[in-house]
Amino acid sequence: MSETGRKQKKGISIRLIHLVMILCVAVIAGLLVLSTYQSSNVFSTLSRETENYIVRQKAAHDLMEASDYLTEMAQRFTSEGDAKYLDNYFEEALVSRRRENAIAAMSENEAEQTLVQQLQEAMDESTALMYREYYAMKLTAEALEIREYPETLKAIELKEEDVFLSAEMKMDKAREMVTGKEYYASKEIIRSRLKNDLELLDRQMASTRQDTSARMMQELSAARIVVICLTAVLVFLIWLTARLSTIPLIRASESIRNKQAIPLDGSREFRQLAENYNEMYGSLHHENPETNDPE
Repeated sequence: MSETGRKQKKGISIRLIHLVMILCVAVIAGLLVLSTYQSSNVFSTLSRETENYIVRQKAAHDLMEASDYLTEMAQRFTSEGDAKYLDNYFEEALVSRRRENAIAAMSENEAEQTLVQQLQEAMDESTALMYREYYAMKLTAEALEIREYPETLKAIELKEEDVFLSAEMKMDKAREMVTGKEYYASKEIIRSRLKNDLELLDRQMASTRQDTSARMMQELSAARIVVICLTAVLVFLIWLTARLSTIPLIRASESIRNKQAIPLDGSREFRQLAENYNEMYGSLHHENPETNDPE
């Protein structure tokens, strides 16, 4: 191989540097995009879990409020005898159905099975308590000789010993059934289950927030590292480009002004250019030695 060929193979190709620069920037930019995508996923997860938490919490509160509302209407009807409370009771129990809707919303929301089960158990306790309320309201209706009431209540059969009670005794027993210790013991079981549900929801949400916050911090740290790497790579490539192109050009300009050979320095392409110039310069100097005289 000739001396010229060997010289041409020395140095780093500026084209190769540009290709490496493009590749590095593309890879780092891809990592940055991936990091932002992961951060977006973490944020979406937190938003989705927050929405689920709101739905689940509302379901638990709706079940509790509906149960308390039924209790209030049953107690008011048995104590005041106003039929509007009876209508309100069955409007909630048969039409609004907030308790049933709460269970359905919780199931559709893909809640944990433990949570759904506890809520269903509270619902079962509330449903069992309804028979006691039905019976008390049937006693009240019979005592007040109310004949227009829902078919559900008409299906309730009074015990034989209760049928022959006086109107006042029926009213007293009806009030006792929905205000006595046994009744409130059942209500406390329902409240306890619902309270446990809400506490479980709070623990789950706190754990989710903690996990997503940790993941978000990891993604942000990764993004910062990628940005630092991108900056470092760009600075290095700019320096390398200046070292292989800009600085040799400045030196070559000074050599040309001083009518000297250009130093074979810098990138491969520049060295080849400098070599060709030096050969041309040497040929002209050999033919006209006076051309090298700065005077």
